[in-house]
Amino acid sequence: MKVFISWSGTRSKAMANALKEWIPLIVQHAKPFVSDKDISAGDRWAQAIAGELESSDFGILCITPENISSEWIMFEAGALSKSMQVGKVIPLLFGLELSDLSGPLQQFQASKVNEQGMLETLNAINAASDDKKTDDAHIQQLVPALWPKLQEKIDAIPAKAESKKSCAPANRSHGRFGFSSTRISHQNVRLRP
Repeated sequence: MKVFISWSGTRSKAMANALKEWIPLIVQHAKPFVSDKDISAGDRWAQAIAGELESSDFGILCITPENISSEWIMFEAGALSKSMQVGKVIPLLFGLELSDLSGPLQQFQASKVNEQGMLETLNAINAASDDKKTDDAHIQQLVPALWPKLQEKIDAIPAKAESKKSCAPANRSHGRFGFSSTRISHQNVRLRP
């Protein structure tokens, strides 16, 4: 069963990568996709993501305070819910309360990144599987046993996203070539004798 894990931002990416490793330990037939790890160099990332969104049976949205309004998260949430007739989408909240969700994300039943939330998420993944299912008792036993392994990785994620300092102007204009013409004009000024 394909599980698309959506992320946007540094903290959300760390959470997605931790989930990619942890979920198959409990639900072995789950095949998580995280774009950071599963798109090879040279691949056309937009086509790879579109194909995975279309073929995935289940979606997890890694939601943090920094990306709760991310256009990319909203796009992937919409694509997942539209492409899956019987599949599910779970916003998984990190550093947020269920009441913090608003807009389009409210339509999905969310869980928090804690032991109970992960148990609910893995039960939902298992229930959405058509052919292969993991025994429910197995999930009930493994989540508490393996939760500390995931919790250690989640606890290692910085409490606040580190700000990236840039020498580029705050108001960048991206032209038709996809790069900042303002940055190029500043570089040209520095290069002239």
